[in-house]
Amino acid sequence: MAQPTDEQALAVEKFKTGRPLKITAFAGTGKTTTLIQMSRTRPSRGLYLAFNKAIAVEAKEKFPATVECRTIHSLAFGSVRRAYRSPDKLADTLYPQALAQSARKPLRDFGPNLRLNSIQQAHLLLATIKRFCQSMDPEIGTGHVPQIGRLQAEDGATLGEVRTWAVKAAKAIWQRMIDRNDELPMGHDGYLKLWTLQEPKLNAEYVLLDEAQDTNQVVLGLLQRQPCQIVYVGDRYQQIYEWRGAVNAMEQLVGCDEASLTQSFRFGAPIARAASLVLNMLGEKQTLRGNPDVDSSVVIESTPTRAILARTNAALIVELLGAVRSRKRPFIVGGTGELARLLTDAAELKKGNPSTAPELFGFRNWQEVADFADTEEGEGIRTFVQLVQQHDAHTLLNVVQNTHGDENTAHLILSTAHKAKGREWESVRLARDFAKAGADGKRAFNEAESRLFYVAMTRAKRYLAVDAEQLTHFTLEPGDGSTRKRLWKRVRQK
Repeated sequence: MAQPTDEQALAVEKFKTGRPLKITAFAGTGKTTTLIQMSRTRPSRGLYLAFNKAIAVEAKEKFPATVECRTIHSLAFGSVRRAYRSPDKLADTLYPQALAQSARKPLRDFGPNLRLNSIQQAHLLLATIKRFCQSMDPEIGTGHVPQIGRLQAEDGATLGEVRTWAVKAAKAIWQRMIDRNDELPMGHDGYLKLWTLQEPKLNAEYVLLDEAQDTNQVVLGLLQRQPCQIVYVGDRYQQIYEWRGAVNAMEQLVGCDEASLTQSFRFGAPIARAASLVLNMLGEKQTLRGNPDVDSSVVIESTPTRAILARTNAALIVELLGAVRSRKRPFIVGGTGELARLLTDAAELKKGNPSTAPELFGFRNWQEVADFADTEEGEGIRTFVQLVQQHDAHTLLNVVQNTHGDENTAHLILSTAHKAKGREWESVRLARDFAKAGADGKRAFNEAESRLFYVAMTRAKRYLAVDAEQLTHFTLEPGDGSTRKRLWKRVRQK
């Protein structure tokens, strides 16, 4: 293992005190290497918690034998499994169609304009249970009912009626999920929640939590109840999963010693400088430093790159259409299932069949979707609606389903910024949908959008292509156009 940097060595020294430790690790700064260095200083039993199974398996080959490398779900499954006859009860996914068939709920009206069929009701109830499972709350409440799709535009009375009904119905389903004699599965979020409600104690003298910024409340609450030392390592500016229950644990944690990793090994100085400007707008005082041994550049031209990252699925489809017209073989990171489901639901709405896709939830037909897209609340699906109007959902679905299946032999890699997290490529171009104007058409600061842009731009190792207006959107105060040329000179210098 390479000689630790001064920052890594300081973090290891703070770990030796046995106190809780929070390590801020910017993009590409060797956080896993630092955790390995820590574990080698202590012979006692440690537990490394990874974000997913693949990372845990890879970590097992790197950490000393005294450290168990797991996911939090694998720990929960192993404990809860003993109380149930079949593992399928725990691990199987309960889909809205299956719940609707089991519950047999008729059409239900809410207020004067909202009607949900059985599958839509099931979708809303499962989403409510999911949010409850990801929280520290002991019971399901109105705050767990998501305001998705058409619910964003409903008035307070209708929304209150939906929430009251959803809480009561979701509680009944949750009781069926955890009932040992009921075949209704609880799923991965369910058995994790059930385990944490039992307030278990982890069998370790210290816990290393990787990607701490993506921890949801239920896991954070479990760790904060442990009597052992906890090390939280992550980047608060890479927290991009609010929509699925993650909280910014790096900002919430108090009473911890702190350390920082600011030396990136992934990219060179120009990309580091551009990323630091975004971090500065987010309030960060420290500077992300580039790797002097990596030759990187930031350009404004839309030149060919290995990967293209987009903010939204709609922009991803636009890039996909462009790749197909250029006779390239595009590969979509994370698979095509999400896009296919969205386009399939759009086609069904055109036939008058309701959808359960979150973006299209609650609408009775395609015209309602199109009307909603013209409102301020519907801005997020406007580009998608325009694409469907222009090309037809079935045509787009055919293009999506015929993308190349092998990333290694594809001409081009396409991904949303969310799916690209944790990945890196030699060259990256950012699509033009990251920078959004406010309701008045003017540029406005948005913290969540800035974090997503930071994640996307730091996936590049040697070459980052980004639109000039887009970069200034995230790095300059509104109206600060006089410094734009100076900005580009500063970012692009070697």
